[in-house]
Amino acid sequence: MAFATNGAPYYEQLVMQIKQQIVQGRLQPGDKLPSIRAMAAEMHLNPNTVSKTYQILESQRAVYTVKGRGTFVSEVSHVAVDPNAVDDLQVRLQALLTEAQFLGVSAQQVQTWVTTAYQKGESHDEYSS
Repeated sequence: MAFATNGAPYYEQLVMQIKQQIVQGRLQPGDKLPSIRAMAAEMHLNPNTVSKTYQILESQRAVYTVKGRGTFVSEVSHVAVDPNAVDDLQVRLQALLTEAQFLGVSAQQVQTWVTTAYQKGESHDEYSS
């Protein structure tokens, strides 16, 4: 996993990368995530960054922690749907659509991108931008 230079904090990027792996089926319910220290070493991050990532994912019920055993991927049915998060997603999507319009990208092209992204998630293919 690599980090983008888009200005988003590393913990937010790591949250998204883990969610992406869950959506794509590369992480299955019950799979154990690396320990905070192991993930920090692997990703060249401060352990506090990984800890914050795991806390966010746990608050969203995407993962759960068993004391002394580790952090595991939750069943999709247990993931919390936060209405505020859905509203935030809609605001961010609108901003992206405005930017696409400004750049002259057609609605049809945007629809193609969205369809392709969803199909990649559903078919568990490797994500590429």
